[in-house]
Amino acid sequence: MELNMIRETEEESLFKKVKSKRVFEDIADQIRELIYAGVLKPGDKLPPERELAMQFGAGRMVVREALRVLEQAGFIYIKQGIEGGTFVKTADTKVVTESFSNLIKLGNVSIAQLMEARIAFEELVLKFAMEKIDEHDLELLERNISDTEDLLMQRVRLRRENLNFHLLIARAAKNPLFEMIIQSVLDIVLGYLTKFRPDEQYLRNNLESHRTIYSALKTKDFDRARRCLREHLNIVSVKLSELSQTTLQETGEVNPVRKA
Repeated sequence: MELNMIRETEEESLFKKVKSKRVFEDIADQIRELIYAGVLKPGDKLPPERELAMQFGAGRMVVREALRVLEQAGFIYIKQGIEGGTFVKTADTKVVTESFSNLIKLGNVSIAQLMEARIAFEELVLKFAMEKIDEHDLELLERNISDTEDLLMQRVRLRRENLNFHLLIARAAKNPLFEMIIQSVLDIVLGYLTKFRPDEQYLRNNLESHRTIYSALKTKDFDRARRCLREHLNIVSVKLSELSQTTLQETGEVNPVRKA
């Protein structure tokens, strides 16, 4: 839906004229705040640069720079063609994941510290999932386990399937913020797992842990589910560190996440 933002008077305009030295930042901030407030919604089409420039009382190059900043931050996307334009973007985890990943790398965070935070947060999410999980959620978890077992029998290297089990638990908690944070953490973990070659027994142990967690969720046994989750992720943490060191010794690469 294209927004009718052009008004005959300044008082009626959705945007305010900008006067600071870093005008493009003020423009980006105004658009960002309108997105936060829900005035601009996912899929809404912004006016063309020329019209935005008129409303903001700024040059088109300045408006273009503000839109570039918002696009890089994941708030908008620009579509080319006859039906193209600048649109408000649906929220996704890519920007969060990239920012989180950069903080981890710049902060020289260890694998142990990454997994420690993951365990603590997944236990919290598990608590809410235990309270809100429904039959559909349980069916999805059961299907994930079945699909993972089939792929394991075909000797397919499992990465995303194992992590998706944890994402489905976050989804069962019925809180999009939980799901978004877990998705970001799992995307980072997946980035490291792609470098490793876990053996079949390790993967089968993961699958059995998932079965136990699923069974505990189904029977509403939180203590059992939490205990198994912690044991499972502690093993993953140790194995991840071991696999990391083995891979680094073989390739001579610099470890992106240092060992504790």
